[in-house]
Amino acid sequence: MIKITQSLKRKNAIRKTKRKSLLISEDASLYLPLVRATSYEQEEELMYPIANTQSTKFVDINKDLKPFGFAYYPPQNMFYSIMNCWQRECGYCRLYDEGCAAFSMIIDCEPIYFEYGGKKWLLEFWKGQYGMTTGCEIGIYNTTVPYLDIPSLFYGTFYEAVTDEERIPMAFTLMKKGKLLFSRKETHWWLTGFRLGEFSEPEDLVMYPQVTLKDTAMRDAFIEGLVDAGYKRSEIAYRDNTVGFVYDKPKSKQPHTRTPILEYMMQTNNKRNCYAYNEATKLIGDPLDKFAFVKEEAPKMYNKILNVRCSQDIFKNFNLLNQYSAQSKAEILAMKEKE
Repeated sequence: MIKITQSLKRKNAIRKTKRKSLLISEDASLYLPLVRATSYEQEEELMYPIANTQSTKFVDINKDLKPFGFAYYPPQNMFYSIMNCWQRECGYCRLYDEGCAAFSMIIDCEPIYFEYGGKKWLLEFWKGQYGMTTGCEIGIYNTTVPYLDIPSLFYGTFYEAVTDEERIPMAFTLMKKGKLLFSRKETHWWLTGFRLGEFSEPEDLVMYPQVTLKDTAMRDAFIEGLVDAGYKRSEIAYRDNTVGFVYDKPKSKQPHTRTPILEYMMQTNNKRNCYAYNEATKLIGDPLDKFAFVKEEAPKMYNKILNVRCSQDIFKNFNLLNQYSAQSKAEILAMKEKE
């Protein structure tokens, strides 16, 4: 009886310590910029008030970008992923991160794992050089399937993009050596931003992400996920259900495929392509005019520009992953029915 009482006291003490440490983080002296970016809820109807000729070019670039899952926002000179892009059907897993470096994406990956509401969740943050663009991302996914085992391809958890009801308010500010590149905020499942012609090393970028979770239980689970990833509680700030932190150097182990040699080769190529684009368009002021010029004079470069994040290459294994995921779900459902 004494041992049981002592054990309960220890558990209560641990709970109190955890609760206290979470409350301390609320007053953490972190610099989290207030995001004032425009919300893009009406993506299909978004029109920038510009001259008629420029409006046509704006429509043209977005028409060309849409099959790739992206759009262009002139006020911040930024590409971004649209809400219902085809990538939403592809989910996410570690295999995708492993494929990035080979397709000229030298990016820091920060996956945060946690459990909430009977599901396994992934909230991942990315920043770095995506081919000819500098950018960052936040994505949220979940699953009820423990893991997939695909011989000679993948062993791990495959997550699906959240439903509309599961989307959460997200925001970020991306800085490069103290200079603001852009900011965004939106209730989304995949919040992104990419600046064409901007070359960066991932370590030169600092991202200030903020996410608003559904309730305190989800918030605390996410905070524990950050702690498990390597963040100190003093490095995590929150108010109500909104959590923010400074993402400069990733705490997570980076993809094995991002070797020093491959990174050097890809970044050399990325820098060369950014230079080529900037040189070719240096006498043109408006980015929309630059796009039109490149489309006419350098169609190969234009196609490379449209393929933001090389999504079609990265998600090439989706069909196989989806097939195994569906099989696993069916097996789990059959087991529950037997019970």
